[in-house]
Amino acid sequence: MFDSVKNDKVKIITLVGMAVMLIAVAVKAATSSVIAAAAIHIAGLACFFIIEGIEKTPDSESGLSFKRFFPDMKKPGVLSLILFMLVLTPVEMLLSKAVFGSAYIDHVLGRVNVPGLDQLPLLLFNQIVSVLGEEIEFRAFFVGKGMKRFSFWPVAIAGAVLFAAAHYAAGPAGIVAWDLGGIFIDAILFAILYRKTGNCLISFIPHFLNNMIGLFLVPILFG
Repeated sequence: MFDSVKNDKVKIITLVGMAVMLIAVAVKAATSSVIAAAAIHIAGLACFFIIEGIEKTPDSESGLSFKRFFPDMKKPGVLSLILFMLVLTPVEMLLSKAVFGSAYIDHVLGRVNVPGLDQLPLLLFNQIVSVLGEEIEFRAFFVGKGMKRFSFWPVAIAGAVLFAAAHYAAGPAGIVAWDLGGIFIDAILFAILYRKTGNCLISFIPHFLNNMIGLFLVPILFG
C-alpha cells in the first residue's frame, strides 16, 4: 500500500512538473516574461529534488551523482559523443557565419545575458550555475523522470522542443529557425548522453564546454 501511494505521488509530481514547464516555456516564448522563465527553473528543480526525496533515491540511481561521475564517463560511447558535440559547436558557428554573417551572432548575443570574457571568473560561475540548473531541469527531471512514465524518444523530443523554445528570442525568421534548430539538436544529443549514463553531470560537460567554446569563438569569428 505504501509503495502504491508513493508511486502515485511521484507520478502526479512528474506530470504536474512537466505540465508547468510546458506552460511556462510557452508563456516565456510568447511574452518574454521573467516570471515564466523563473517558473521553468523552479518547476524542474523542485520536482526533481522532491521526487528524489520521496523515493529516497540512492546515489547509484540518482540523475545527479558526483560519485558516479568518473565511472559514468567510462561507459561505452560517452566520451566519443562528448567529443563529437565539442566539434559540432565550431562547425555550427562557421556555417552560421557563412549563411547569416554577423546578424546571427547579434541575434544570439541579444537573447543571452552573460558577463563578458573580461570578467572570466564571473562568467565561469554564471555558466556553471545556469548550465547545471538546465541539466537538472531538462535532463535529470524532464527526460530522466519522464522516461519512467513514457518511452525515451517522445520524452527526449518533447524535452528538446521545450529546451529550444525556452531559448526563443524574436528576430528574422531564418536566423531564429537556425538558432532554435541548433539548440534542438544539442538537446537531443544531451538527452542521448543522459540515457547512456543516467547522470546529468555528464551531459553538463558538453553543454558547459559548448557554451564556453561559443563565447570564446565570438570575437575570433565575428570580431
